[in-house]
Amino acid sequence: MVDLLEQGHMARPVIDDEIAVKWCDNFIKDLDPQKYYFLKADVEEFRKQAKTLDDKIHEGNIDFARVVFDRFLQRHDERYKTVMDLLGKKLDFTVDEFLTDDPDKIDFPADKAEADERWRKKLKYETLQLRADDTTEDEVVKKLTIRYRDRNRIFHQFDSNELLEVYLSSLTRTFDPHSSYLSAKNLEDMLNQQLHLSLEGIGASLRSEDGYAVVAEVVPGMAADKDGRLQPDDKIVGILKDDNKSEIDLVEKKLSDVVRYIRGPRGTKVKLIVLPSGSKERKVYEITRERVELTEQHAKGKVIESKLNGKDVKLGVISLPAFYGDTMAILRGDPNAVSATADCRKILNEFKKVGVDAVVVDLRDNGGGLLEEAKTLSGLFIDTGPVVQIKEVFGVKHLDDDDEGTAWDGPLVVLINKLSASASEIFAGVIRDYSRGLIIGDSSTFGKGTVQSIVNIGEHTARRDRGKNRGALKLTIQQFYRANGDSTQINGVAPHIHLPSIRDFMDFGEGKMDNALKFEKVAPLAHDNYNRTPDDLVAALTAKSAERRKNDPKFKKLDERIKQFVDRKARHSIPLNEAKFKAEYLPDDEEKAADEKEKKDKRAKKKFTEREVWASDFYNDEVVRIIGDYLALGSKVLAAAPVRAVVADQ
Repeated sequence: MVDLLEQGHMARPVIDDEIAVKWCDNFIKDLDPQKYYFLKADVEEFRKQAKTLDDKIHEGNIDFARVVFDRFLQRHDERYKTVMDLLGKKLDFTVDEFLTDDPDKIDFPADKAEADERWRKKLKYETLQLRADDTTEDEVVKKLTIRYRDRNRIFHQFDSNELLEVYLSSLTRTFDPHSSYLSAKNLEDMLNQQLHLSLEGIGASLRSEDGYAVVAEVVPGMAADKDGRLQPDDKIVGILKDDNKSEIDLVEKKLSDVVRYIRGPRGTKVKLIVLPSGSKERKVYEITRERVELTEQHAKGKVIESKLNGKDVKLGVISLPAFYGDTMAILRGDPNAVSATADCRKILNEFKKVGVDAVVVDLRDNGGGLLEEAKTLSGLFIDTGPVVQIKEVFGVKHLDDDDEGTAWDGPLVVLINKLSASASEIFAGVIRDYSRGLIIGDSSTFGKGTVQSIVNIGEHTARRDRGKNRGALKLTIQQFYRANGDSTQINGVAPHIHLPSIRDFMDFGEGKMDNALKFEKVAPLAHDNYNRTPDDLVAALTAKSAERRKNDPKFKKLDERIKQFVDRKARHSIPLNEAKFKAEYLPDDEEKAADEKEKKDKRAKKKFTEREVWASDFYNDEVVRIIGDYLALGSKVLAAAPVRAVVADQ
């Protein structure tokens, strides 16, 4: 892995003493990011060995990882005992005291007494959060007891492969935030679930709770749902072996291991030993595994009908959570190959049949995916031309859309936010550079402008070890640049119309990540200009939106929330006096509803619940009004044939 890093990473790094010191700090931070477990003396002891890590890793020696982790487990057990003791005592919520919420503002605790005091304040804060949700005192203690018992057990279940993954990834991230080491198990999960959007099993998602694997959701239409017996909140306690006599006990097993026991090739059977919710009687459910398609993560379309500026308007919305695809199946010409572009093309054809006036591509929270899908999806909206420039060790090349024609020539709007990353930024960059459509959203996208390659380590080992599963290295090998020459790195892609968002002030985005590669520019490429977003039109749309928001009570409320968030963030402290905590952090009914909707949307994206394509809320309603203005004020521009002017610089 050291050889692959030094030879294959685009920065061509050398693992030396300077890197070793950063690596040591990364590893400590990965285990204890908030400085609640290690003592100051522990960290000083580890840092004395830091400059030896580069020499040791070249020898294949990773003893340091075990030494540090063993100490972490020791401290974790000590803090766990402290937590259990504190949960048995009454906490005083009338005292004026504060919890520092920024670990960079504090050092590691000097001794156990200081660590215990830090935990007392942490538990007060977590108790206040639960009490704010009207949780009873007994329930608060129960929930926190389960929470910390689960965490302690999870760390004690860490195996050598998981520790190796954390340790080696803390090395790779000294070069950039996206390079990492993947264990064999995690590599399989990433390729199948995240990119192919499928896996083989029974079709249920699980959560870990008090040592049990609990059914969180059942995938509609899949094996468990068809069987009908397994329900949410049931506990899976074991698997009955084929002899119907012996069993595999799954209680207090790692959730990842439980999932792998249950998964298996389609057509095979698994006999689950289940404690149905609310029952103590064990039951055996035999379920035949099948291919689970995570269709809720596929592109979805919806037609919205609205009266805008006195006219009846139809808007076609495409919700795209990821740039997914089964590359090998696509190359084989499989007509059923999973592909974000193919799904979007079908949706666009449906939109054209019903006569939509504009298409909206919603890339909010879309963290990216396959580069090829970003290229082909861009090709649905432009004729031909460069999509992205790619810089690697040997120079700069570009990927073009060579597929003549488009799937949609009409008015186009792209929605972005701070969580739109990587492939999303390539697509948004094309639409912006070609002046093909209007971009609306947060102040910028995430700013991830790098390309990672999955390198199977087993293929690069000594010949006698070839074929053995050694996991993989996710290695940063290239950097993205737009057709106009700007990198998407750090700066991301800016919208034409910026709508206010708390996300603009949060500490995430590529620029907030340690060791992020810098923003750069390369030479621009000649490309078409469709002239759909001229400056005067964008200025007029911006002014009209700003005027509406100025008089909208919900946007006024959002401005207040943003100001309050910025003020809180600047203080870096949370009041632990209950009255002051409630006054500052307890949301009103409107905020509660907004927060619940956001949580629901996140759950839907992560799990198998029905994903809502478009919701009517104050933010989306303003987006629709902006589109109405776009269609009205830009009617001549949008109705004109595409301008095929070649732009060499912008």
